[in-house]
Amino acid sequence: MNINSSRNALLRARNLRSARRSRAGKIISSRTSGSGSSSKSSSTRRPVSASTALTQTKQLAKYERIEKYASSVQTNVESMLKIGKTTYTDDETGKKAQENDQNNLNKYIRNFVSDYNSVYNDLVDLGGTANTAFKKALDNIMSTNKTALQEIGITVSDSGELTIDEKKLEAAGFDKVKAVFAKEGGFADKISAKMESIESASAASLTSLSKLYGATSTYNKYGTSNSYFNGYGNYNSGYSYYNYGNYGSNSGWYF
Repeated sequence: MNINSSRNALLRARNLRSARRSRAGKIISSRTSGSGSSSKSSSTRRPVSASTALTQTKQLAKYERIEKYASSVQTNVESMLKIGKTTYTDDETGKKAQENDQNNLNKYIRNFVSDYNSVYNDLVDLGGTANTAFKKALDNIMSTNKTALQEIGITVSDSGELTIDEKKLEAAGFDKVKAVFAKEGGFADKISAKMESIESASAASLTSLSKLYGATSTYNKYGTSNSYFNGYGNYNSGYSYYNYGNYGSNSGWYF
Protein backbone atom coordinates (compact mmCIF):
# COMPACT_ATOMS: atom_id res chain seq x y z
CA MET A 1 0.00 0.00 0.00
CA ASN A 2 1.20 3.49 -0.82
CA ILE A 3 1.20 5.17 2.62
CA ASN A 4 1.22 8.73 1.28
CA SER A 5 -1.66 8.00 -1.10
CA SER A 6 -3.63 6.40 1.72
CA ARG A 7 -2.99 9.40 4.00
CA ASN A 8 -4.05 11.85 1.30
CA ALA A 9 -7.26 9.91 0.79
CA LEU A 10 -7.89 9.97 4.54
CA LEU A 11 -7.31 13.71 4.62
CA ARG A 12 -9.71 14.36 1.74
CA ALA A 13 -12.36 12.18 3.33
CA ARG A 14 -11.83 13.90 6.69
CA ASN A 15 -12.42 17.31 5.12
CA LEU A 16 -15.64 16.10 3.52
CA ARG A 17 -16.85 14.59 6.77
CA SER A 18 -16.03 17.82 8.57
CA ALA A 19 -18.33 19.71 6.20
CA ARG A 20 -21.09 17.18 6.73
CA ARG A 21 -20.67 17.20 10.51
CA SER A 22 -20.90 20.98 10.55
CA ARG A 23 -24.24 20.59 8.82
CA ALA A 24 -25.30 17.74 11.12
CA GLY A 25 -24.33 19.71 14.20
CA LYS A 26 -26.64 22.53 13.18
CA ILE A 27 -29.39 20.02 12.54
CA ILE A 28 -28.91 18.55 16.02
CA SER A 29 -29.11 22.02 17.51
CA SER A 30 -32.20 22.96 15.48
CA ARG A 31 -34.05 19.84 16.58
CA THR A 32 -34.08 21.07 20.18
CA SER A 33 -36.55 23.80 19.21
CA GLY A 34 -38.71 22.28 16.49
CA SER A 35 -42.06 23.50 17.85
CA GLY A 36 -42.11 26.58 15.60
CA SER A 37 -41.93 24.61 12.34
CA SER A 38 -44.73 24.09 9.84
CA SER A 39 -47.15 21.20 10.28
CA LYS A 40 -45.28 19.19 7.61
CA SER A 41 -41.97 19.78 9.31
CA SER A 42 -43.42 19.02 12.74
CA SER A 43 -44.74 15.69 11.57
CA THR A 44 -41.42 14.58 10.14
CA ARG A 45 -38.85 16.17 12.46
CA ARG A 46 -38.41 14.73 15.90
CA PRO A 47 -37.17 17.38 18.32
CA VAL A 48 -34.58 16.15 20.78
CA SER A 49 -33.91 17.49 24.24
CA ALA A 50 -31.08 19.93 24.83
CA SER A 51 -29.25 17.33 26.94
CA THR A 52 -29.53 14.70 24.21
CA ALA A 53 -28.28 17.15 21.59
CA LEU A 54 -25.34 18.04 23.84
CA THR A 55 -24.49 14.36 24.32
CA GLN A 56 -24.61 13.77 20.56
CA THR A 57 -22.43 16.78 19.87
CA LYS A 58 -19.86 15.72 22.48
CA GLN A 59 -19.78 12.19 21.07
CA LEU A 60 -19.08 13.49 17.57
CA ALA A 61 -16.45 15.87 18.94
CA LYS A 62 -14.62 13.06 20.76
CA TYR A 63 -14.47 10.84 17.69
CA GLU A 64 -13.27 13.81 15.69
CA ARG A 65 -10.52 14.43 18.25
CA ILE A 66 -9.50 10.77 18.20
CA GLU A 67 -9.29 10.78 14.41
CA LYS A 68 -7.24 13.99 14.42
CA TYR A 69 -4.76 13.05 17.12
CA ALA A 70 -4.39 9.42 16.00
CA SER A 71 -3.32 10.84 12.64
CA SER A 72 -0.94 13.27 14.35
CA VAL A 73 0.70 10.41 16.27
CA GLN A 74 1.39 8.65 12.97
CA THR A 75 2.84 11.81 11.43
CA ASN A 76 5.21 12.32 14.36
CA VAL A 77 6.30 8.69 14.29
CA GLU A 78 7.04 8.92 10.56
CA SER A 79 9.30 11.90 11.29
CA MET A 80 11.04 10.01 14.11
CA LEU A 81 11.62 6.95 11.94
CA LYS A 82 13.31 9.16 9.34
CA ILE A 83 15.70 10.40 12.02
CA GLY A 84 16.36 6.80 13.00
CA LYS A 85 17.56 6.04 9.47
CA THR A 86 19.84 9.06 9.23
CA THR A 87 23.61 8.68 9.40
CA TYR A 88 26.02 11.45 10.36
CA THR A 89 29.55 12.37 9.40
CA ASP A 90 32.23 12.98 12.03
CA ASP A 91 32.92 16.54 10.96
CA GLU A 92 31.38 19.70 12.34
CA THR A 93 28.52 19.59 9.82
CA GLY A 94 27.61 16.07 10.88
CA LYS A 95 27.72 16.94 14.55
CA LYS A 96 25.45 19.92 13.97
CA ALA A 97 23.00 17.81 12.00
CA GLN A 98 22.92 15.23 14.79
CA GLU A 99 22.32 17.92 17.40
CA ASN A 100 19.41 19.30 15.37
CA ASP A 101 17.91 15.85 14.92
CA GLN A 102 18.23 15.12 18.62
CA ASN A 103 16.33 18.31 19.43
CA ASN A 104 13.72 17.50 16.81
CA LEU A 105 13.35 13.94 18.09
CA ASN A 106 12.63 15.21 21.61
CA LYS A 107 10.10 17.65 20.15
CA TYR A 108 8.35 14.84 18.27
CA ILE A 109 8.28 12.78 21.45
CA ARG A 110 6.55 15.62 23.33
CA ASN A 111 3.98 15.86 20.54
CA PHE A 112 3.59 12.08 20.56
CA VAL A 113 2.90 12.02 24.30
CA SER A 114 0.35 14.84 24.12
CA ASP A 115 -1.48 13.32 21.15
CA TYR A 116 -1.39 9.83 22.62
CA ASN A 117 -2.94 11.04 25.87
CA SER A 118 -5.73 12.80 23.97
CA VAL A 119 -6.60 9.66 22.02
CA TYR A 120 -6.35 7.40 25.06
CA ASN A 121 -8.55 9.56 27.28
CA ASP A 122 -11.25 9.91 24.63
CA LEU A 123 -11.28 6.15 24.04
CA VAL A 124 -11.84 5.69 27.77
CA ASP A 125 -14.57 8.35 27.90
CA LEU A 126 -16.47 6.94 24.91
CA GLY A 127 -16.27 3.32 26.02
CA GLY A 128 -17.92 0.57 24.01
CA THR A 129 -16.52 -2.74 22.81
CA ALA A 130 -14.29 -1.43 20.01
CA ASN A 131 -12.88 1.52 21.95
CA THR A 132 -12.18 -0.66 24.98
CA ALA A 133 -10.39 -3.17 22.74
CA PHE A 134 -8.22 -0.39 21.30
CA LYS A 135 -7.44 0.86 24.81
CA LYS A 136 -6.35 -2.61 25.90
CA ALA A 137 -4.16 -2.99 22.81
CA LEU A 138 -2.42 0.29 23.65
CA ASP A 139 -2.06 -0.81 27.28
CA ASN A 140 -0.38 -4.04 26.14
CA ILE A 141 2.17 -2.18 24.02
CA MET A 142 2.90 0.17 26.91
CA SER A 143 3.28 -2.70 29.35
CA THR A 144 5.77 -4.49 27.10
CA ASN A 145 7.89 -1.35 26.74
CA LYS A 146 7.45 0.05 30.25
CA THR A 147 11.06 -0.42 31.37
CA ALA A 148 12.57 1.01 28.18
CA LEU A 149 10.30 4.05 28.45
CA GLN A 150 11.17 4.65 32.09
CA GLU A 151 14.88 4.58 31.28
CA ILE A 152 14.49 7.60 29.01
CA GLY A 153 12.16 9.50 31.34
CA ILE A 154 8.67 8.48 30.20
CA THR A 155 6.27 6.86 32.65
CA VAL A 156 2.76 5.44 32.38
CA SER A 157 0.36 6.55 35.10
CA ASP A 158 -2.21 4.27 36.71
CA SER A 159 -4.85 5.94 34.52
CA GLY A 160 -2.86 5.08 31.36
CA GLU A 161 -1.54 8.56 30.55
CA LEU A 162 2.08 9.20 29.62
CA THR A 163 4.24 11.76 31.41
CA ILE A 164 7.74 13.02 30.53
CA ASP A 165 10.63 13.78 32.83
CA GLU A 166 12.26 16.40 30.61
CA LYS A 167 15.65 16.31 32.34
CA LYS A 168 15.86 12.54 32.16
CA LEU A 169 14.84 12.56 28.49
CA GLU A 170 17.53 15.11 27.67
CA ALA A 171 20.16 13.13 29.57
CA ALA A 172 19.18 9.71 28.17
CA GLY A 173 21.39 9.94 25.10
CA PHE A 174 20.47 10.13 21.44
CA ASP A 175 21.03 6.46 20.61
CA LYS A 176 19.01 5.23 23.57
CA VAL A 177 16.07 7.48 22.73
CA LYS A 178 16.23 6.46 19.06
CA ALA A 179 16.06 2.79 20.04
CA VAL A 180 12.65 3.41 21.60
CA PHE A 181 11.09 6.01 19.33
CA ALA A 182 12.96 5.94 16.02
CA LYS A 183 13.37 2.23 15.28
CA GLU A 184 11.27 0.41 12.71
CA GLY A 185 9.24 -2.27 14.47
CA GLY A 186 9.96 -0.63 17.82
CA PHE A 187 7.67 0.87 20.44
CA ALA A 188 6.61 4.03 18.58
CA ASP A 189 6.18 2.17 15.29
CA LYS A 190 3.83 -0.31 16.97
CA ILE A 191 1.80 2.49 18.53
CA SER A 192 1.59 4.18 15.12
CA ALA A 193 0.24 1.00 13.50
CA LYS A 194 -2.44 0.76 16.18
CA MET A 195 -3.27 4.44 15.76
CA GLU A 196 -3.88 3.85 12.06
CA SER A 197 -6.58 1.31 12.98
CA ILE A 198 -8.00 3.68 15.60
CA GLU A 199 -8.12 6.54 13.09
CA SER A 200 -9.96 4.41 10.53
CA ALA A 201 -12.45 3.12 13.11
CA SER A 202 -13.12 6.65 14.35
CA ALA A 203 -13.72 7.83 10.80
CA ALA A 204 -16.27 5.04 10.33
CA SER A 205 -17.97 5.95 13.62
CA LEU A 206 -18.14 9.61 12.61
CA THR A 207 -19.75 8.68 9.32
CA SER A 208 -22.36 6.49 10.99
CA LEU A 209 -23.13 8.93 13.81
CA SER A 210 -23.33 11.95 11.51
CA LYS A 211 -25.84 10.05 9.41
CA LEU A 212 -27.76 8.86 12.47
CA TYR A 213 -28.01 12.28 14.09
CA GLY A 214 -28.48 14.36 10.96
CA ALA A 215 -30.10 12.22 8.27
CA THR A 216 -33.80 12.69 9.11
CA SER A 217 -33.78 16.47 9.20
CA THR A 218 -31.63 16.76 6.10
CA TYR A 219 -34.00 14.54 4.17
CA ASN A 220 -37.14 16.41 5.23
CA LYS A 221 -35.80 19.90 4.74
CA TYR A 222 -33.96 19.51 1.46
CA GLY A 223 -35.91 16.72 -0.19
CA THR A 224 -32.88 14.51 -0.56
CA SER A 225 -32.16 11.12 0.90
CA ASN A 226 -28.65 12.04 2.02
CA SER A 227 -27.01 11.02 -1.23
CA TYR A 228 -23.71 12.35 0.07
CA PHE A 229 -23.48 9.28 2.30
CA ASN A 230 -23.68 6.89 -0.68
CA GLY A 231 -20.81 4.46 -0.84
CA TYR A 232 -19.82 4.53 2.82
CA GLY A 233 -20.65 0.85 2.98
CA ASN A 234 -17.42 0.41 1.07
CA TYR A 235 -15.37 1.92 3.89
CA ASN A 236 -13.11 -1.08 4.25
CA SER A 237 -12.24 -0.89 0.59
CA GLY A 238 -10.62 2.50 1.05
CA TYR A 239 -11.72 6.07 0.58
CA SER A 240 -10.81 6.09 -3.09
CA TYR A 241 -13.85 3.90 -3.82
CA TYR A 242 -16.36 6.25 -2.25
CA ASN A 243 -19.16 7.80 -4.22
CA TYR A 244 -19.85 11.11 -2.58
CA GLY A 245 -23.11 11.40 -4.47
CA ASN A 246 -24.18 14.95 -5.14
CA TYR A 247 -21.64 16.64 -2.92
CA GLY A 248 -21.28 20.22 -4.08
CA SER A 249 -24.29 20.19 -6.41
CA ASN A 250 -26.45 21.93 -3.85
CA SER A 251 -24.61 24.44 -1.71
CA GLY A 252 -27.59 24.53 0.64
CA TRP A 253 -26.55 21.18 2.09
CA TYR A 254 -23.38 22.54 3.62
CA PHE A 255 -22.49 25.70 5.55
